[in-house]
Amino acid sequence: MSSYTLSEVEERLLCHGWDFCIENKIMNFLDFETDLELNAMKLPSHCHDSVFRLIYRKIHNASQQLIRASKHKKLSNLSDEELAALKSLKSNTNTVICKADKGSCIVILDKEAYMKKAEDILKGEQFEPLRVIDNKLRYKLQSTCSSLSVFYGLPKAHKTGYPTRPIISTIGSYQYQLSKYLAKAIRDARPQAKSYIKDSFEVVKRLKEIVLEKQKTYIMCSFDVESLYTNVPIEEAIETTLDYIYKPTKLIDVPFDKEQM
Repeated sequence: MSSYTLSEVEERLLCHGWDFCIENKIMNFLDFETDLELNAMKLPSHCHDSVFRLIYRKIHNASQQLIRASKHKKLSNLSDEELAALKSLKSNTNTVICKADKGSCIVILDKEAYMKKAEDILKGEQFEPLRVIDNKLRYKLQSTCSSLSVFYGLPKAHKTGYPTRPIISTIGSYQYQLSKYLAKAIRDARPQAKSYIKDSFEVVKRLKEIVLEKQKTYIMCSFDVESLYTNVPIEEAIETTLDYIYKPTKLIDVPFDKEQM
C-alpha cells in the first residue's frame, strides 16, 4: 500500500507483529531463578552427570548476569540491526505505519495517501463544520494538554453492604470546558423546582418552618432511587432539555440553534 520499499531488516522487524514486545524487564527475580532451576532439573535423565553440572553452571552464570543487567535497564528483544531499522522507520515522515482494521497485521501507507483518505472522510456531510462560534468562545472551549477522565467510587457507609457511588471526574479532560459551558447554559435556562432542596441543612430549616396540628398523627418518610443518574434515559433527557430551552423562544445566549445543539 506504500511506494516505500522496505529493507530486509525492516521487513523482518515488522514481521514480528503489532503486539511484539520490544523490551522486557524481569519483575520477579526469585520466580525467574526458580523457573530456570526447575527446567534445568529435567536435564539429568538426558545427559551424563558431568555434562549436566557443566550446563547447569553455565545456565546459572548466564541467569545471574541477566539479572544483574536487568536491574539497571530493560532487555531488548531486538537485534542491533532491528533497533536501527526501527529508528529509521520512525524518522521516515513520508510514511504512516498502523494496525489494520481487522486482525493484528501491520500496514504501511504513504502519508499523503493516508491524509487524503482521512480528509475524504471528514469532508462528508456528517462532519459538516459549524461556523457559528467566534474566536473568543472557541478559545474558551478549546482543550489543550488534556488528560483522561478518572473513575472512582465513594462508599455509601450509611447503607447496607456499603454500595459505591460511581464518580467520573472530567476535570482536565478534553470535554471539560465544553461540559462547563453547556452545564451553565442549561442551569441558567431551567426554572428552580419548588421541590428542590440543596442539602440537609435546608431540610432542617424547612422542617422548622412547618406547623403541625397536635391532634393529627404524621409519618415522615423518604424515597431513594437506585442509580438515579445512570438510569435516566439519555435521548429523552436531551430532547426534553432542548424542547424547554428553545420553546417558544431561545432562553439562553448560545450561538447554536436547536439542531446544532
